[in-house]
Amino acid sequence: MPLTDDVVVRRRVTKQADASAQRRDEILDAAVAAFTEKGFNGSSLRDIAGRAGMSHNGVLHHFPDKAGILEAILDRRIERSDTQFPLDPHDGVQFFHSLIALAERDVKDPGDLRMYCVIAAESLAPSHPAHGYLRHWYHQVRHTTTIALEDLSRRGLLREEDLDIPIAAAQIAGLRDGLDPQWLRDPDEIDLVGAVTAALRSYTTADLGHAASSEH
Repeated sequence: MPLTDDVVVRRRVTKQADASAQRRDEILDAAVAAFTEKGFNGSSLRDIAGRAGMSHNGVLHHFPDKAGILEAILDRRIERSDTQFPLDPHDGVQFFHSLIALAERDVKDPGDLRMYCVIAAESLAPSHPAHGYLRHWYHQVRHTTTIALEDLSRRGLLREEDLDIPIAAAQIAGLRDGLDPQWLRDPDEIDLVGAVTAALRSYTTADLGHAASSEH
């Protein structure tokens, strides 16, 4: 079944609920490994259960189906990014700094990034359960990036005064989609953080710092 566009996150407070949350995370970690290796379509619930050290029914106790697991994985990735690097589009400079920080994080720990790239490629098929989810996600990224660029414009920090902001927002939203697969395939040749920083500098005169080259 297709994934929903948004999920309300409810915090768990009891010990039993905390234990359940831990088991859910273990299932999600196992699914990340499975989806990275075999993709969503090539993975099974039994494979995920085996990697998590659980029974098939044990997994179904926490998630209704494989699509539900995928949705939870994507939500978790977004939530973790928002927690670590708040992307406040109303401060364009900070927004760009956070995009660079996200690249630095992914260089240090690329596990989820590999899985995301596999799922993103698969989900181009309209029948894929994440097709609508990621379409909505990219819409949100373009929207928030537009707000950030408009803030830079108001502050006189755009490198080009007549910049076509909607086009620039689409370019920035797709920046990592072009760089990530290259870096994952050949990290010794691609400086992901440096490339992201250089690309963002082409849009703004703001000081984005001096990104160190990625350590390989």
